[in-house]
Amino acid sequence: MKIECPSCHLTGTINEVELPPYGRRMSCPRCKHEFHVEKPAAPAANARLMNSCPACQYSTFTEEMFAVCPKCGMSAEQHQSLARKQQEREQDRRNQEALQRSYRNPDLVVPTPHDAQQAAETPRAAKPVEITSWSCLAAGAILFFYAVSGIVKYYSRDWQAILSEPVLEPFSKFYVFAHLGLVPWLVLLFSLYLCCAAYLFGRLKDGSLRRLTEAAWFGAAVAAVHQSVAFYDWVTISSSSPGFSYYAIGIFNALLFMALLTAPCAVLLWVLRSDLITREFR
Repeated sequence: MKIECPSCHLTGTINEVELPPYGRRMSCPRCKHEFHVEKPAAPAANARLMNSCPACQYSTFTEEMFAVCPKCGMSAEQHQSLARKQQEREQDRRNQEALQRSYRNPDLVVPTPHDAQQAAETPRAAKPVEITSWSCLAAGAILFFYAVSGIVKYYSRDWQAILSEPVLEPFSKFYVFAHLGLVPWLVLLFSLYLCCAAYLFGRLKDGSLRRLTEAAWFGAAVAAVHQSVAFYDWVTISSSSPGFSYYAIGIFNALLFMALLTAPCAVLLWVLRSDLITREFR
């Protein structure tokens, strides 16, 4: 059993079996205060005896049995009553959660942190808008470097070389620019417009779908101008009286190369008009 000094409140335990019926006089080892220790009252006949407290886990580690815990003062009946009340509260909480779950809108359910973490760890598949945007940005970057190299080549070498050649009919600066500098400048403007439109398209900005569609038509127009200049050069290098086959070959080559150059623009227009893209801008 548990004993306590009434003066300094030093606690200790003694075996209840060793106490005589009339009690024992004891002295506190700390403050030397003497006090009387008596056996606790005998428990009721129907009281539940135990040698280990279920509340505080106090145990005598002997054959001594007690009805009331000498450490926390909890009886077995009180502990059973509290445990029963706790189980009832837990069951009420579960019933309330089940009732709320049955009337809850699935669209308003907030994901738990564990579900949100799993969703964040799951790799996200690229959307058609993102694939189209990055493809157009890559194509615009390639065309930009191609146009810059053509412009540098035009201003550093081609212009001066053609103007200095001895020819029967002199070339004008406009003629040289139209044949050697116009297409690189058009490609440069087209690449810049394509990159800007693709960037806005990837962010789903208002009007970005229309701008990227305009960029596709702009690219087709640049391809048509390029092949028109190429066909004009094909005609100018011919003899004074070329035959029908010569013009037919030139037209066929121009149409073939124009179809190849405008094919990416046609594919882009087809993709932009598909449901995979248009539903993102509705």
